[in-house]
Amino acid sequence: MKSKLKTAALIFFALFLLNSNFFAQENSSEQESDGSQPAYSERSEQEQPAQEQTDSQNEGEEDEYISEDGDNAPDEYEDDEEYVYMQNAPGDQFINVRIAPNFPLNFDDKLKIGGMVTVSYNRFLTSWLALGVEVAFGYNPTIGSNILTYIPITIATTFLPTIKKFEFPITFNVGMAVENYLSNTYFPGLVLRGGLGAYYRISESWSAGIEGFFTYMPQWYAKQPEKNDFLNMASVSAGVKYHF
Repeated sequence: MKSKLKTAALIFFALFLLNSNFFAQENSSEQESDGSQPAYSERSEQEQPAQEQTDSQNEGEEDEYISEDGDNAPDEYEDDEEYVYMQNAPGDQFINVRIAPNFPLNFDDKLKIGGMVTVSYNRFLTSWLALGVEVAFGYNPTIGSNILTYIPITIATTFLPTIKKFEFPITFNVGMAVENYLSNTYFPGLVLRGGLGAYYRISESWSAGIEGFFTYMPQWYAKQPEKNDFLNMASVSAGVKYHF
């Protein structure tokens, strides 16, 4: 009888332990699930004010940026980078080719109307001043069916005021020339030239126009001063320029 009571007591005690462990595990799992939710909510509530504060700071920076500049960034950039077109700029270059009839202004009828071809290379020092080298070939027939020829090589200084697409070159040339008539060659002969013109800028690379020149070419003989002479000529040329 006693052994049966002991066995029943042990079984009851074992069941009591199992029930207590089961309820303890269930309570702990419920506490963990209940505790995670407040922690998550608390963290979200802490993060939300921080995010709102960051957004408000960003909006404040944008407002401050706009108020300081008075305009938005793209407009300010466009104002700073506004492109100003210059028809001619320092460092620009051009080649000028001209062809012209030459009209002798002295020698009466001893010289007839001739012609001249001119090629020059020029480089802009400023937007309105260019310096260049000019080579020309000219001729004039004489009354005896002979030909006076001359090859001037000069330094050209050109002032070039512009109005929109029109250019008005003012040119001064100084240099020397090889002059030949029959078997007589005169070198070096002084050459002085001055001219005015008007050109139209057809495109960025090309322009065309006319120029009028006055040319003075003297011949001086130190040992025979009685042979000293000079030639005055006027010319009206048509020309083209290649700009690069």
